[in-house]
Amino acid sequence: MRLSNPIFLIAGLLILCAAFWYLHFYKKYTYSPTLKFSRLWLIGEAKNTWKATALKTLKWLRLAAFLLLLIALSRPQVGKVFEVSNDRGVDIIIAIDTSSSMRSIDFLPNRLEAAKKVCEDFIRERKYDRIGLVNFAGLAFTQSPLTTDKQSLADFVKGISIGDTGLDGTAIGSAIIASVNRLKNSTAKSKVIILLTDGNNNMGEVDPMTASQIAAEYDIKIYAVGVGSAEGGIYIVDDPFFGRREVRNPQDRINEDALKQIASNTGGQYFRALDMRSFENIMKQIDSLEKDDIKVSQFTNYNEVYKPFALIAFILLLAIVLLENTILRKLP
Repeated sequence: MRLSNPIFLIAGLLILCAAFWYLHFYKKYTYSPTLKFSRLWLIGEAKNTWKATALKTLKWLRLAAFLLLLIALSRPQVGKVFEVSNDRGVDIIIAIDTSSSMRSIDFLPNRLEAAKKVCEDFIRERKYDRIGLVNFAGLAFTQSPLTTDKQSLADFVKGISIGDTGLDGTAIGSAIIASVNRLKNSTAKSKVIILLTDGNNNMGEVDPMTASQIAAEYDIKIYAVGVGSAEGGIYIVDDPFFGRREVRNPQDRINEDALKQIASNTGGQYFRALDMRSFENIMKQIDSLEKDDIKVSQFTNYNEVYKPFALIAFILLLAIVLLENTILRKLP
């Protein structure tokens, strides 16, 4: 909140201070009483009626009304700050693997939930960039187009679950092509795909290497992140003899050579997330690699809020006038 005309409030407070000093100091010691009492007990026996008390209260009501009028005249305003980016920064598509292997609990609570968490943190950091979301398993589709609405995007990320595509598997090539389709017409300074996966390409009609070369033709970089511990996936299975138990699948390994080549074809990089901490650090590193200087214009839209103060002051003054001319009326 700010005051558009603070001079009224300052001048009014100075007047109040001067009046207080005059009434309680100067006048008290420079004027002698015009009516003297021979006995002080006569004053003590005077009855303090409700009307006398009400008349004293009117003084405080006048003071309150005066202060509220000062505030209203000072024009208090409440502002909302708006920021507008003058430059197009980085357009980013995050492609998240939602195949059944992302249920593995080597990341807690599982690989997919860990990926969703780091994506939400990443989205919050990219204040001025447009970000979109691609969901893929055996098929790939756009979960969210490029947008600057970070809250809506975070809600889309939270809504992702295994089995969304309706076909299990890992179609990395299809995920890259779906992402390229969202970025190819972008006029941003930089275009990026962040590919999060824990498997080998085993589905889709487009080979991942071919897809990465198409991305490179549109000047799109791919940052590939392999998600999974070095020992392989850990799954919960229901065993009729031993009950619920954990099973480790050492054969569930990421094709790192392929992901490295995919990233290299586009001038990007490959990272391996072995645990949650390394996963978070990788996303922070990608965030730092794709930073652009953005020119931001900031302006504030102010709304006037003096009306409530003026209304209350008017009501108080009206009440004072009515009381002084009715039940608290003084005899002439």
